[in-house]
Amino acid sequence: MGLLLVAGVGFAQAASDEEKLKELERAMNTPSESGMQKPKMRTRAIVFDNQPQAAEPAAQVNQAVTGPRDCASLPPDVRTVGVDFAIQFNAGSATVSPASEGTLGQIAKVLALSPDRCVIVEGHTDVSGNFDKNMALSRDRAASVVNFISIRNGIDRKRLVPVGKGSTETMQNLDARDPKNRRVVFKVVTG
Repeated sequence: MGLLLVAGVGFAQAASDEEKLKELERAMNTPSESGMQKPKMRTRAIVFDNQPQAAEPAAQVNQAVTGPRDCASLPPDVRTVGVDFAIQFNAGSATVSPASEGTLGQIAKVLALSPDRCVIVEGHTDVSGNFDKNMALSRDRAASVVNFISIRNGIDRKRLVPVGKGSTETMQNLDARDPKNRRVVFKVVTG
C-alpha cells in the first residue's frame, strides 16, 4: 500500500509539472505589451540607375530579424507572468538534482518556442536558517538553473536573468517555514 501511495504522489507531481509547463507555454505565447514581437519583413525596391547602393551591415540585419535582446538591463518594474516549479537541488548546494533535470529539459523546450522573450529566473527559500546564507543560496540556485538551461539545452544565456530572492517573497497563505517556499519561479517578461 505504501508503494501505491508513493506512485500516486509521483503521478500527482508529474501532473502538476505538466500543468505548470502548459501555463509557462501560455505565458511564452502571450503577445508582448512592449512591442517585442518579431519584426515585420521588409522589401526592397530594385533600382537600375548605375549608382552603387549602400548596403546595410549584415550584423544589423541579422540582429533585427533574429535573436533576443540582452535581457540583463530590464527595468525593476517590468511586467511579468510567473510560473513556479519545485526544482530540487543537492542538499545545501546549488547543484541541480538529477530528479529535476527532466523538468528543466521540458522547461527549456518551452522557452525555445519564443526565442525573443526574456525570462527572469528567481530562486526562493523558506525562512529556515541564516537570512544572508539563504539569499546567497537562492541566487546561486537561480544561476545554476540558468546555466543548466543554457549549457545543456542551448537556450541563449542573454535571455535569462537569474535573481536570488531568499525568503523575501514566501508563498501566500503558507507558513514562511514551509519547504514549499523553496522553489524556482520563471517570470516571462510581457511588458
